[in-house]
Amino acid sequence: MGKTAATAFTCLDFDEEGWCYTGGENGQIQVWADNCQVAKAIKAHAAGITGITATGGRLVSGGKDKRICIITAAGGNFTLEKFIDFSSSFPKAIDMLNGNLLVGLRNGSVIEFRDVLNTENPTENTLIKSHFEGEVWGLELVPGESKVLTCGDDNSIMVYDYNTHQWDRKGTVSDHKCAKKDKLKANTASTMSIYPGNQQARAICHSKKHGHVVVCSNLGKVSIREFDDLDKKVASLKEAKEWCEVARYSPCENFLATGSHDNNIYVYRVSEDGKYTLYKSFAKFSSYVTGFDWSQDSTYIRAQDGAYEKLYFNVVDKTQDQAGMSNTKDKEWATNTLKLGWDVQGVNPASEDGTHINSCGSSEDKSLLVSTDDWGLVNVYNYPVCDYSH
Repeated sequence: MGKTAATAFTCLDFDEEGWCYTGGENGQIQVWADNCQVAKAIKAHAAGITGITATGGRLVSGGKDKRICIITAAGGNFTLEKFIDFSSSFPKAIDMLNGNLLVGLRNGSVIEFRDVLNTENPTENTLIKSHFEGEVWGLELVPGESKVLTCGDDNSIMVYDYNTHQWDRKGTVSDHKCAKKDKLKANTASTMSIYPGNQQARAICHSKKHGHVVVCSNLGKVSIREFDDLDKKVASLKEAKEWCEVARYSPCENFLATGSHDNNIYVYRVSEDGKYTLYKSFAKFSSYVTGFDWSQDSTYIRAQDGAYEKLYFNVVDKTQDQAGMSNTKDKEWATNTLKLGWDVQGVNPASEDGTHINSCGSSEDKSLLVSTDDWGLVNVYNYPVCDYSH
């Protein structure tokens, strides 16, 4: 027990007897009487309290000291029952039902402890892990594996199983911090993450043939990982001078292309034994590359940039094809991710300038097209999406 002191309150809850409990930044739990005065202060944590719940005659609190504190609170008598410590992060949300404890951590994990009151050392069961800092940029489906790959600003690469709706495993974007602050400021996209640019990821893609995962950092570096071990690096590609917004293997998986904010598309040849060599750098853009598609036969790339130009490149000849729109009219495209073209012109709302659509993509059978926009909407259309406003 301890004296109350002025502090900021971060959480509160009421118990069945009508008592109110608040958690303070000073690590104390304040017990409030019905006259709105603090009746008692309990020093429960060595750092700020971040979550509290009052249930079944007990107080359960979590703090920045990475600890859960369970206190018997029935009848106004407070007795410490136990502490539960975490090594990775601190609790942000807490609930308890029938002796089972559920904890949401700052690092995006949801942890369950079974029969926590009767178990001396309760076992930590991770139900889910997620991204938790900044934005999520990369998303890739893994065909035939029922898996989704994601990456973002929190130095994490995640694998989820969309059949079981479960987190599968994770990897780390980078295990060290970049010491070159000038490079960080010049080459990275804006972010609210606490992590430096080399620990933020902006694009991800997967090769089934080679068993590789490509991760593009916010600093421009492209790393190749083993799909079965996301922390095992196969190669590092450092040609891009700024961050890459998009990366994609060709349908034959003999090439990898990355689109960078240094106004280039870098195409790499991938050997049968998984070695990467620069094949060609296409540098005809007047602005940063925002997206590209491979032709189904892996011979062409069509791309768009921040200046809303749409360019075509003959990968076989290593040249820009200025007549690419007509020369590829009979080609089938492996993906439809560009926001420019007759087949997607209807995704832009009337009177808008085109900047509100953030991404688009078609279904595998090319019957539907999905777009996402600045209003947080996911829009589904029949493909092609023609513009009937004129």
